[in-house]
Amino acid sequence: MNKNLKIDETDRAIIHILQGDGRRSFADIAAELKLAPSTVQQRTNRLIESGVLKIRGVTDNEIMGINVTANIAIKADGTRLRQVADEIAKFPEVSYVVICTGTYDLLIEVGCRDNDHLLSLLSDKLAKVKGVREMETFVYLRIVKNTYQWGLTE
Repeated sequence: MNKNLKIDETDRAIIHILQGDGRRSFADIAAELKLAPSTVQQRTNRLIESGVLKIRGVTDNEIMGINVTANIAIKADGTRLRQVADEIAKFPEVSYVVICTGTYDLLIEVGCRDNDHLLSLLSDKLAKVKGVREMETFVYLRIVKNTYQWGLTE
């Protein structure tokens, strides 16, 4: 990603619209922003090519068979922190891995079919990763807000 890329208010407006509906046409966005469709297309392509913007399909977990979602806080050996994070990131149940400060070294988000699947992930996979010392699991009872977006605050 190009860290020197300058994002202006027009770019932010395009991003905001696409975060609401990633399938909006360039013509629709252009009409809303009072721009030429070619301008919207060029700017969107630049944002995508630079890695600032990604267009993705977002699924409903329950419909996809993911009935248990959890956040797991992990303490890891400091000398293996990056390796632990990289290994955990390979598990298909893991959607998010972050190395952080505080009481825990890693925070991960996981999605599992059911509680037995979560138990298997915890005991058969995560606990066996060399360098994992301790885990605390927070099962989500209800997701109240999930915008699937970062970078724009109003």
